[in-house]
Amino acid sequence: MINLKEYRKDEFPKSALIACQGVSGAFSQEAAHILFEDPKIMYMRTFDGVFRAVDAGLVQYGILPIENSNAGSVTDVYDLMKEYNFYITRSVKISIPHMLLGSEGASLEDIAEIYTHEQAARQCSSFIEKHPHINLVMCTNTAMAAQKVAESGRSDVAAIASENCAELYGLSILEKNIQNNRNNYTRFICISKKCEIYGNPDRISLMLTVEHKSGTLFEVIKQFADLGFNLVKLESRPIADTDFDFMFYFDVQANIDDAKVHDLLTRLNLCTKYLAFLGNYSEVDMSSTSFRQS
Repeated sequence: MINLKEYRKDEFPKSALIACQGVSGAFSQEAAHILFEDPKIMYMRTFDGVFRAVDAGLVQYGILPIENSNAGSVTDVYDLMKEYNFYITRSVKISIPHMLLGSEGASLEDIAEIYTHEQAARQCSSFIEKHPHINLVMCTNTAMAAQKVAESGRSDVAAIASENCAELYGLSILEKNIQNNRNNYTRFICISKKCEIYGNPDRISLMLTVEHKSGTLFEVIKQFADLGFNLVKLESRPIADTDFDFMFYFDVQANIDDAKVHDLLTRLNLCTKYLAFLGNYSEVDMSSTSFRQS
């Protein structure tokens, strides 16, 4: 059972030491600047590095992309969620406009290679399909892709990255808004080592496993329906070294103060092999705005 007095916090911090994946100009940096007035950012090479930094207490929080409105879930992050103990303290949804960036004086006709991230490539697949002669080179982050173009000294390479990256790395915008859908947004989560609950939260995240037999997942979902909870996210990821066993992730619209939530957790404990409470938090919706680093 959740101890509300222990986990309740008065006010979400304005400043903190935060781990983000990538380099300066990454969309995770944008999320950090929205959630915190004065974030102190440590950049990690990988998503795993963000989890490790939080787990080791090197930083107070970590920022991670969790899903995109067009490209779907960031499965690398979901897979890592199985490996670490953490809590979600807040989430944010931001608009993701993608630009094609090149060296000064370059033009689209010059480009032979595009550096980008796998998720960004999916979000810009229509643009990429129109230029089949251009080779794609995957990077671990769109900001890293922009940095790589800037450091290359070449006029025949470009990056799919943000407008902010153009300013940071002295690149020219060759094409604007090349994403498939103008309503392209990504949801980021802010994680911490200890549970922190702020304000009047409306989303609870859970992680669980069930017996590998008929009807077990239905029994879990039935508990949400019986108590009138609205499920807003269900994700499944295979568990390594098992015979088709899965970890399931649920997001439900709920507040831990609701007595029915405690009833739900009690019921789920009875019909699952493993159950983890990942946090009760609010989401900041910035999907209609764009980022400018001050």
